[in-house]
Amino acid sequence: MRVSRIIVSMAVMVGLTIVATLPVLADNYGGGSVQGYASDKPLDNGTIVQLTGKDSNRVKIVGQKELQNMFGVTVDRTQLPLTLTNEGIENETFVAVSGTYNVLVSNQAGPIAVGDYLTLSSIDGVAMKAGTEEKTVFGRTAGSFDGKGVNLGTTTLKDTSGNTTKTVTLGSIPVTIDIKHNPNDKSTKVDVPDILERIGQAIAEKQVSPIRIYLSMGITAVSIIAAIAILYSGVRNGVVSIGRNPMSKKSIFRALIEIILTSILILIIGLFAVYLLLKL
Repeated sequence: MRVSRIIVSMAVMVGLTIVATLPVLADNYGGGSVQGYASDKPLDNGTIVQLTGKDSNRVKIVGQKELQNMFGVTVDRTQLPLTLTNEGIENETFVAVSGTYNVLVSNQAGPIAVGDYLTLSSIDGVAMKAGTEEKTVFGRTAGSFDGKGVNLGTTTLKDTSGNTTKTVTLGSIPVTIDIKHNPNDKSTKVDVPDILERIGQAIAEKQVSPIRIYLSMGITAVSIIAAIAILYSGVRNGVVSIGRNPMSKKSIFRALIEIILTSILILIIGLFAVYLLLKL
């Protein structure tokens, strides 16, 4: 088998492998785990709740002071494909602890963009954009909210003296539930350029350590430089050879194609190594 065919076959296999293993960035609505719980009163859909006690089958609205106790979000039972109700449960409320569901949000911490982490706002059960001070996040947004379009109304925030401090707008957006430590917590955050951190997290779909980010940058740079060097050297030698012996043009062009494919293969292998480094 000719060398060029071997190279092409390897390139195709690597390419197909990358395509097959690339993450699905778009999250579908729904999914995950949903179960019915009792509550003291009916709860609005999209409210973030906590269990009233360990191993309890009862939930209540969670407040900012109990951020670490976030458990799930109340969901609209009519949007669930299948529900098993129990009339013996007081104010039965369906709560999703994973998957992607609508969550009540406010613009207390500013506009919310797709992919932002959310945490609890000053309003019980309502989320806002997470900053670097909160220890726990509820999940990542699959939608955006800036308070200027469709919203659910406004409310005012007050300080401990009862004075109005801020008026915020409320809305509802889909959020992929993933309750965990805030990746942007400044107490543990390492100084990594924001754009690099976002790219790394977009590829890995999780928090990526700075060392992996910098190693990925190094591998990418080496792969690009090696591919360009091989390509430049091959083209340069080919042009010189054609000048010296025009009769060998066909064989030289064939060699150039092999060099180009080799460069592409090196680049693909390098990028695939970066993907594995970030993903695993």
